[in-house]
Amino acid sequence: MKNIFVNKNSQIRSGWKIAIVFISFIFTVSILSAFIGFIFTLYQIAIAKGDLSHIMESTNNLEATLSNIDSGLGLALNILQCLILILCIVLFWKLLDKKPIRDIGMISLKKGYKDLIHGLLFGAISLLMVFAILLLSKNISLAKPLTEPNFNISLITGFILFIFVGINEEMFVRGYCMTVLKQTGKTSVVVVISSIIFSLMHALNPGMNALSYTNLFLFGLLMAYITIKSKNLWFAIGYHITWNYFEGNICGFLVSGQETSSLFTLEKVNPNILNGGSFGPEGGLVVTFILLLSFLYMWKVYKPSIENNEINSIHK
Repeated sequence: MKNIFVNKNSQIRSGWKIAIVFISFIFTVSILSAFIGFIFTLYQIAIAKGDLSHIMESTNNLEATLSNIDSGLGLALNILQCLILILCIVLFWKLLDKKPIRDIGMISLKKGYKDLIHGLLFGAISLLMVFAILLLSKNISLAKPLTEPNFNISLITGFILFIFVGINEEMFVRGYCMTVLKQTGKTSVVVVISSIIFSLMHALNPGMNALSYTNLFLFGLLMAYITIKSKNLWFAIGYHITWNYFEGNICGFLVSGQETSSLFTLEKVNPNILNGGSFGPEGGLVVTFILLLSFLYMWKVYKPSIENNEINSIHK
């Protein structure tokens, strides 16, 4: 029975470590959501003055508001969820592995800023290439010309949110999961399992299909390769931030099935295998092509900075 939980080196098995962090996150978020709902219901009862008929409608409106990342409450809740996952990662890394946080790739920004900038630029360019290919091939069309952008507050709030999303997802999947999976001693297990975890994290998103899973898995493989080659998380974090931001808040695509306000507005998309339909471009073959090009760039062009070669990182 002991071997189920502990490996031959007396370490808690990596699968249990990952499960502990994820379950702790889900439990905490569930408690938080229930608490918010309870307080809101009490408030509605207090102001109802005996007429409770509107409470269900108000509750549904609250759920819609909290799930809308363009609303103030929705933005705050999403950022809070990101912070909770980051806290769970740090807490259990310290409790179970008792090592500094830099050992999962979160080196200081002073050492990793070049990779962060590189990642931000690379992610933005990659997504803009997706946008250009789909637009020029007429697989998407704009509601207004490029010369008539829609400047709005979501250009700021969206960037703030996707900073937290990028840090939180990369710390969990490429940081924590990849690092604890190294206990298996097999790089293939580290890369493949972490990428499967990443794709499954989006399983409940609207519009998911086989190609969506494939592209999310490829995205996971790319981020894993970037993390291993750069020996820290900052490049992957930067790429993830601008990929999501340009996808949703600039180009007007659905971000893994989720809608956001954007600089440019797309006409209703005629779903096909190139544009990804109701999931967004990540469910289409153009993104598959761009991800493969990104692998080629990382393999042939990218060179780790001198600073990162000096880091005693677990991602070596």
